[in-house]
Amino acid sequence: MEYTSLSSTDSTYHGIEFVFQPFGSTVFYGIFLFISIGSVVGNSLVIAAYKIDKSLRKRPTNTLLISLAVTDFLTGLIAIPFYTLARGIKSDFTCSGNTRFLLFFPGMLFGVSSVTHLTVIAMDRYIAVSRPLRYPRLVTKKRCVITLVAGAVFSIIACSWPVFTMDSLDDETFCEEEKKTDVVTSFVLALSLIIVLYFGIMIFCHICMIRTALKHVRLRRTLSTSARPEQSGAEDAKSRLRATVTVAIIMGAFIICWAPTAFKFLFQSFFSYSEHCFLIVQVTCEVLFYANSMVNPIIYGYRNVQYRLGYMKALHSCCPCIIKKPLGQAFSIVSKQRPSIV
Repeated sequence: MEYTSLSSTDSTYHGIEFVFQPFGSTVFYGIFLFISIGSVVGNSLVIAAYKIDKSLRKRPTNTLLISLAVTDFLTGLIAIPFYTLARGIKSDFTCSGNTRFLLFFPGMLFGVSSVTHLTVIAMDRYIAVSRPLRYPRLVTKKRCVITLVAGAVFSIIACSWPVFTMDSLDDETFCEEEKKTDVVTSFVLALSLIIVLYFGIMIFCHICMIRTALKHVRLRRTLSTSARPEQSGAEDAKSRLRATVTVAIIMGAFIICWAPTAFKFLFQSFFSYSEHCFLIVQVTCEVLFYANSMVNPIIYGYRNVQYRLGYMKALHSCCPCIIKKPLGQAFSIVSKQRPSIV
């Protein structure tokens, strides 16, 4: 992608100017169109599976997952189109200070909300693994809803407080050069610290969950009878491998999608830079940032058999020609199985 040099020196844009050259614009909009459609379709399937399968609605954990799916759905439907308008087009409208903040606001809001959900889900699974007997009393659907409401309020406050602290920016333009006010710098720094804090909590929960799960596997292996030792060992190994792979996927996706954004925020807070040269790095980080909303349905849906069958049933309801096999028997079999940690 190449940055389009502008001839205007008064930061006034006559008409509409594209930030990238034609080929770069095609790649830019193509990537984000793919992410947007993937987020909307993928999370729609998660929501449909939750609505179709009654057993999913009985588990508090799935309340967290469906709320995350709604957040990621709104990211693809609202945040990404607003972002592409602000990042890809230069005009008096998109470069106005207040307008530009409002265009980026949905992405910041849904992004912080998504990380909040991931952190709460990590804590929920840690409790489920480390305190399996007390889990039904500690984690209820009502408490999950209260936690989600508190997280939503926190996300709104964290992302909207600059509106109440900065003066009107209608006379300022933010496209030709980077404007680094004290308020903007402190806001970016606060967001980066929030992401780092959540990241630390998630790492702690997942490491403890892996250690506890492996400890339980060793304990079950010790207490198991010797009647069928080979089968017992194979099942334990399979369970351990699945738990380890699932947690590795969760943490790997989070690191890949969010670490570049966190480092970018920290860099923006402490160093001066040229918007001209920093554009490609910034867009790359933002591609990964928004791609997380498309990845979540794969991790939290495809790894769960019930969600996977819910996808199939939803597709069968919309397009019977795609999936013709009845799924009722499969659902009845899966509902009797012991749920996995994911």
